Amino acid sequence: MRDTNKRKKNTFKLKDFIIENVYQNLKSYIIVTAIFLIGIVLGVIFINNVNEGQKTEISSYINGFITSLKSNYEINKGELLKNSLIDNFKLAVGMWFIGSTVIGLPIVLGIVLYRGFCIGYTISSAIAVLGTQKGIVFFLTTILAQNIIIIPVLISLAVSRYETI
Repeated sequence: MRDTNKRKKNTFKLKDFIIENVYQNLKSYIIVTAIFLIGIVLGVIFINNVNEGQKTEISSYINGFITSLKSNYEINKGELLKNSLIDNFKLAVGMWFIGSTVIGLPIVLGIVLYRGFCIGYTISSAIAVLGTQKGIVFFLTTILAQNIIIIPVLISLAVSRYETI
């Protein structure tokens, strides 16, 4: 009985670890999240300031993508998942390796800014092409699912690199 209670006390749950890490590094999390949000805002501003030729290209690209999905385009989900995992793993290892040096910190923060920019650009272009309602539905069904995991991992990895320096 005593051994079981001791194990319960010694077990460190993942949730507790995450909460403790956020509290210990709150300032860093705020800074990195602010950089990510600045990237999103820059992506939105960029898409709102493109010229008509670029808007036409973006519109034709998104509409072509949607048309290909409607025409029963076969997507190899396993291959897509494998490629996504490999790409994100490469990014994580690259951020860890680059962030291990003092001069790598701006690069890591630049990666966070760039990922925010990409997300802001993608969401804004979908809303600009499809309209507000359809653009939000497009975002919720295609982009949000993968980014629910990727964004917190990206921010926590950047914070871990930020705190080591």
